[in-house]
Amino acid sequence: MSLEIANLDVSIEGIGILHEVNLSVPQGQMAGLIGHNGAGKTTLIRAIMGLLPSTVGSIVFKGEDISKLPAHRRASLRISYMPEDRRLIPELTVSENMLMPAWTNNIKDGEERLKWVYSLMPEIADFGERKALQLSGGQQKLVALGRALIPGRELIL
Repeated sequence: MSLEIANLDVSIEGIGILHEVNLSVPQGQMAGLIGHNGAGKTTLIRAIMGLLPSTVGSIVFKGEDISKLPAHRRASLRISYMPEDRRLIPELTVSENMLMPAWTNNIKDGEERLKWVYSLMPEIADFGERKALQLSGGQQKLVALGRALIPGRELIL
């Protein structure tokens, strides 16, 4: 298994949100979380990324228990998060937004990874030097996906 979650409980400000969550995603597979608003989809993703602590249970990625690892260590395991709201920095260029994870995680081959992302999505390479605030919503989504691919090619949430 690439990702194995067992009996995970997560609380936010003392309020239980996730209770005994179990999930297995084999390597090379995709999975989707479906549920109504407030069901805990975002909470689960944030817990996997280390942005919210779990109170009980385990999160195992490629055989390693990452439950207690800080978020920046999870990123170094090539786990990435693509937030729904994109979270681009409007004043930075597309290239700068996409390289931000490489800079913050001390990824030495960031420029090569950026070239690889541009080869996958040539449409965003065409506006690499434009400011993020100049992009349409759809273009911003592509940039957010490209940014997620810079640090993490093993698991993208």
